[in-house]
Amino acid sequence: MSEIKIHKFFPVPVFEQKLEDYKILNNELEKFIYDLKKKNPDGQKKSNAGGWHSPFFNIQETDVLKKFVRSFQNSLHKIMSDHMGWQINKEKIKILDMWSIINSKNTFNLQHNHPNSLISAAYYVKASKNSGKIKFFDPKEMKTMYHPPIKSFNEISAEIIKLEPEEGKLLLFPSYLHHAVEENLSDDDRIVISFNLIC
Repeated sequence: MSEIKIHKFFPVPVFEQKLEDYKILNNELEKFIYDLKKKNPDGQKKSNAGGWHSPFFNIQETDVLKKFVRSFQNSLHKIMSDHMGWQINKEKIKILDMWSIINSKNTFNLQHNHPNSLISAAYYVKASKNSGKIKFFDPKEMKTMYHPPIKSFNEISAEIIKLEPEEGKLLLFPSYLHHAVEENLSDDDRIVISFNLIC
């Protein structure tokens, strides 16, 4: 039998970065988020099933949020220009909106994506073991409609990929990519900051 080549066309990237000095930053972010929850205990209803979804942040009026943005700002252009291959000026990359979600025990987030934006992100402020993995769903609808039983899951056959949350970890991914968050089975809150980017 002749050699079988595999061409992996149209990959969907999920970028991962561990922020420097995240422990100090996360302490400040956690305090800010809990203070915000005290002022607005109802939050807003989006993909959260039982968790608290903050109102959208006003980044320019909050020092800790400006510090947070500075910690990853240089990475944004590198991802879009070097990795995605887009012709984008650094100054044109804008955060459209930013918010936080607190998932207490037994809460989770339903499958969703982020329309009208380019890149979306999840940053882990607080995440203990069993606090809920993020799940990414294969965006190729035709592939998921029919296939034989899967005997081994790999990057070609898998329909869902799960990533463990980890404090200080920043994930960036195309906004069209559907994702969800598993139920928090721990006794601790899981705190994430999400945001959308446009150009």
